[in-house]
Amino acid sequence: MEFFNDLSKRFSNVAKSVTEKTKDSVEVTRIASDLRIQKNALEQLYTELGKICYAIRMGEGDPEQAEQLSERIQRTRARIEELTAQRDAIRDVRRCLSCGAVMPRDARFCSACGKRMPEDPPQLDADSPADREYCPDCGAQKGANDRFCVVCGRPFDAAAPVTPPKSPDIEATAPINEEEPDSFEEETGE
Repeated sequence: MEFFNDLSKRFSNVAKSVTEKTKDSVEVTRIASDLRIQKNALEQLYTELGKICYAIRMGEGDPEQAEQLSERIQRTRARIEELTAQRDAIRDVRRCLSCGAVMPRDARFCSACGKRMPEDPPQLDADSPADREYCPDCGAQKGANDRFCVVCGRPFDAAAPVTPPKSPDIEATAPINEEEPDSFEEETGE
């Protein structure tokens, strides 16, 4: 009887896993569709802006209209970055800040350009002591007697406390890959 209980638990776990993966797949497909729409809109905005800039150059255009289009382009690019981040989170991947290549979450170096991948910032507990120090380069916690970071090798300055690193700004995010495949399988070859 115990065999059937174990079999039932395993079947239940597999069914839950398949259900979660299906939900993730549907969400990734929805996001990919939204990304295509946003990228097409971005191309149209660039085309319109080019026409307006040419008209301005010829003395016929409206600089105010060019400024409005530039703001719309910025909003569209921010939406593309947001959707890409959502899709990457579902897939459990991240992008190289240098070249934009897609890497597994635990990759330490980019396989495309060789640059070191940034470490995820430490997750601070609400009950953790406030006097902890962290490496500003990689976010690793500094031990009491550490003179160098155990993760990246950065020397610690004994005179100044090191604070936890912040999340990267939008300006520091990976470049938008305009020719990005729509499916994860195309990216990884799976």
